[in-house]
Amino acid sequence: MMKSGWLFLCMLISVTSALGQTRTGERNLWGRDEVKHAAIGVCVKNVETGQVVYEHNPGMALRPASVVKLFSSALALKREGDSLTYTTEVFYTGEIDEGKLSGNIVIQAGGDPTLDSKYFPKTCFMDSLVSKVVNLGIKRIHGNIIIETEGEPARIPGSWPWEDVANYYGALYHSFNYRDNTYTINLKSGKPGTQTKIVSVEPSVPGVKLRNEVMASAKNANDAWIYGGPETATLLIQGTIPANRSSFAVKGAMHHPDACFRAELEKRLKGKGITLDKQKIEDGERHALFTLVSPFLKDIVYYTNKNSINLFAEALGELISPTDYARTVKAELSGMGIDSCGITLKDASGLSPANAVPAEVFTDLLIWAKGHLSDVFVASLPQGNVDWGLRIYSDHPILRGNILAKTGSMSGVRALAGYLKTQRGETLAFTILVNNYVGDPVKVQEIIRDLLKEFADK
Repeated sequence: MMKSGWLFLCMLISVTSALGQTRTGERNLWGRDEVKHAAIGVCVKNVETGQVVYEHNPGMALRPASVVKLFSSALALKREGDSLTYTTEVFYTGEIDEGKLSGNIVIQAGGDPTLDSKYFPKTCFMDSLVSKVVNLGIKRIHGNIIIETEGEPARIPGSWPWEDVANYYGALYHSFNYRDNTYTINLKSGKPGTQTKIVSVEPSVPGVKLRNEVMASAKNANDAWIYGGPETATLLIQGTIPANRSSFAVKGAMHHPDACFRAELEKRLKGKGITLDKQKIEDGERHALFTLVSPFLKDIVYYTNKNSINLFAEALGELISPTDYARTVKAELSGMGIDSCGITLKDASGLSPANAVPAEVFTDLLIWAKGHLSDVFVASLPQGNVDWGLRIYSDHPILRGNILAKTGSMSGVRALAGYLKTQRGETLAFTILVNNYVGDPVKVQEIIRDLLKEFADK
């Protein structure tokens, strides 16, 4: 009895000493100029036991930025499994006679976010469609190209900042998506202080004019931004790009991917000698042309987290709930035994600055995922010493290769949540949310890295 009591006392002293060292390190870290006035939430738990290793305001709801993608990716896998696919079906109507199609080409969109995505170069939807039309011997289409969902209103989360919605990372999710719903403006710059010129726009954006006010700068950085909403007839481009560039890419959000796709398809068909009359013809009997099947859901989740693709995250959110994403997420978490009372969600990607989540919620989700999801989820998280986004967070020998985590960043926010393997071989689930810091964001990342070093070294 005395022996076991002595052993318990020794363990208690050891734990208390370790916590005391962490508390001392914490005070030193959180006292640094960049974060001493910031709102900070931290929750670190042992994955195997669920015991708290360290916490600091774990229940404070803070902006998580892209860390919120952990919800959409984990819950989409939970509800749909690894192998879900989207299908996009293409038909032609009417009859083909001596190279003339008296009918329409009809595309039935299935919500696939990966059509001709740069992340999935093998899904060549445009090439496949053009090839199928050519192989049918069609030289003239006495009809039109119809995308069934064309004209659906764009749904923008009300809290997305105006300066984000027209830039590539603000690409909206639609029933029909194309080329990551992104287009590229190629600018030519001269001497610093002179105005740039638009060289080309790829693909073209029908019905939209671009007003270019971008200037050349001596700074070697892209500081050009696009302004305007989905229904804007003129988009404004302002800011600066590096001087003396023959072509410099600025990427924008393709607000109407169906119109962009149709315009490019018409151009491609014309290049193959196929005439499109654009006549209104009633939709008669349909003949299957081909069906494109998307990559597996596990592959979409992989790029959602690895490359922090907002478009993919919003697509995953649609799988979870097309009508009330926030309520459904909270209900799912509650069903998993995770306290969801402090959560405010406005989107599935983390672009909204109105999102707020306690650190403990993410940590508990990570523990749940480790025990209930396949390795696909963990493999989707960026890895230290491998993925660019973790280069600062993992810049220490005991962190490199031992950290898997989703990053999050926006103005005044640096966030990180994932798994950390300690020197003792234990796996920790952790979340660190820093809001309203001042100064250099790299310094904030270094502070987070130094805190992780303390946990890894225990």
